[in-house]
Amino acid sequence: MDTKKYYKPILLLLALIFLTYFSISFFNKTIETVADNKEEIKTVLDEFFKRRGSVLLSGDIREIEGFYDKSSTYGKWALDHERRRIEYVKGWSEKRDLKFTEAESFYRIKSVKAGENSIWVYLVETMKMGYAYNIKSDVINYMGLGIRHSIQLVKVDGKWLIRRDWYYDPLDEDSAFIDVSPAEGIIPEITPASSKPVTEEESKPKKKGKYDREGAVAYADKYAGAAWGSGNNYEYNKKYRDYNGLGGDCTNFASQVLHEGGGLPMDYVWNFNGKDSSTAWAQAPALFNYLIYTGKGKLIAKGYYLDMVQPTEQHPKGAIREIEKGDLICYEEKGEIVHFGVVTGFDSIGIPVVNTHTSDRYHVPFDLGWDKRVIYRFIHIND
Repeated sequence: MDTKKYYKPILLLLALIFLTYFSISFFNKTIETVADNKEEIKTVLDEFFKRRGSVLLSGDIREIEGFYDKSSTYGKWALDHERRRIEYVKGWSEKRDLKFTEAESFYRIKSVKAGENSIWVYLVETMKMGYAYNIKSDVINYMGLGIRHSIQLVKVDGKWLIRRDWYYDPLDEDSAFIDVSPAEGIIPEITPASSKPVTEEESKPKKKGKYDREGAVAYADKYAGAAWGSGNNYEYNKKYRDYNGLGGDCTNFASQVLHEGGGLPMDYVWNFNGKDSSTAWAQAPALFNYLIYTGKGKLIAKGYYLDMVQPTEQHPKGAIREIEKGDLICYEEKGEIVHFGVVTGFDSIGIPVVNTHTSDRYHVPFDLGWDKRVIYRFIHIND
């Protein structure tokens, strides 16, 4: 009998038995680890997210320092990320002459994975923030943020600490600039195009256009994802593919708004087939080119923040005065279009607010979270 031909199958069988036993043991260990520490972890996270909102109002990083494993390089990096976002929010609010009045979060745990020495928690944070301009301090504007976290917790001297906290940050969106700094510019109160006085000619009944602006805004509000204020139980539209982790979902969301909400028909260049998207549907530079070259969109203006909000020869009342609900805003970094926002309204002094995906936003001032070096493109959707 030739035993050689049975040698490899036997080794494979033994390996399979070992791996199965190891996996079951590890799985059981994971369940035990999570179960044993579930209440401890929840207590830590409850307090952390409570203070994470309040620290944006106070600007005092010391309120949350104790939650981080500062003995670890990763823990120091995570804490430094929080310090940068706090400094950015403080700087932005000063430059816009406003004050944040509230910031509160709740979170939903999606999954937990435990190892020998740490626990990874995957959760979604939903944040509500209020702000008021100093010239209109009695009017509170509300906005929502949605943040997906991957948090590693480690136990140090009997206390659970954050060693890693990875997330896309709506208050620090930039990827091209590490030292993100808001643009200068206190803007006088303006009247947006969507709310300007209606003339007698404009008040006459008109045929419905090809683009439904109110429908676009309603869709953008319903499917703004994890951000406070969103509908659909804080979930995306399951009909469409989610491109988070695959380059970002902002352009896919903008296309959905234009088609599902606004009623623009798909074509062979711009489409989603139920499984995959065309380049023009899901990639920012391609969508911009598609809208402009097909005539479905018109470039109102392009420039830095002050170029868009201050009066110019071409735009005597400022380009910001000409944008409407349902229009789009492009964000360009280092010569490349990297992001899209959908204009869903205007705040108390007429600044456009946007809804976006990837970093989920609901009615957020269009420049919040972006660096002074970002170039904006205002796109009017022709209707």
